[in-house]
Amino acid sequence: MTNEADVKEINARYRAYCDACQGGQLEKVPSFWSLPALFALDTGKPEASQQLLSTPEEMIKLYSTLFGSSTGVDKTIIDESNVTFYGDKLATISTSLRHMIGSKLHDKQVAVYGCRKVDGEWVFFSHISVDETD
Repeated sequence: MTNEADVKEINARYRAYCDACQGGQLEKVPSFWSLPALFALDTGKPEASQQLLSTPEEMIKLYSTLFGSSTGVDKTIIDESNVTFYGDKLATISTSLRHMIGSKLHDKQVAVYGCRKVDGEWVFFSHISVDETD
């Protein structure tokens, strides 16, 4: 059931998405997604953050607080990624990554993205992650 071409496409799409974030091209981020999308993040605060993003503007606003120029994040290092399929049109990509500011660690995250194939193209529809930074 797993198709090597689909694995490569999902991994390449994830890398391009990270490149858009780290390159300050947040206007490109919604093009990687199918909206509405669920975005959940556990940063260790008493409550995990969870948002349903319905518009590109909402997504750009959220990402500007996570990866925008105000954060200084300019590099994403993907340490590990694994794609799991659920049929032919659904998958997840599980990642372990580091966001860097120059050579300094900004945060380390473990994330799972829900993926679905729409009109022959893989898009994300959910994000669940935990920030592992001390």
